[in-house]
Amino acid sequence: MQEKKSVNWRAWLVGILSALVLVVALQNSQEVSFEVLFASFNAPLIVVILLATAIGALIGYIAPLVRRHRREDRRQNP
Repeated sequence: MQEKKSVNWRAWLVGILSALVLVVALQNSQEVSFEVLFASFNAPLIVVILLATAIGALIGYIAPLVRRHRREDRRQNP
């Protein structure tokens, strides 16, 4: 009797989304101007796309850790 291997859907999803971001970024190499707060910058659009993706991934990674930490603190200190 063979065991069924489970499919790691999260890894597949991350791989597909990473490939999609890479394709979109590589197709958009023109220079753009953008503003952050009161500063104005010029950069290739590929840099802006990859930077925004990295910031979003970092937020998506850190936010659940912060929520878990707060939940654990509430359980320990009622």
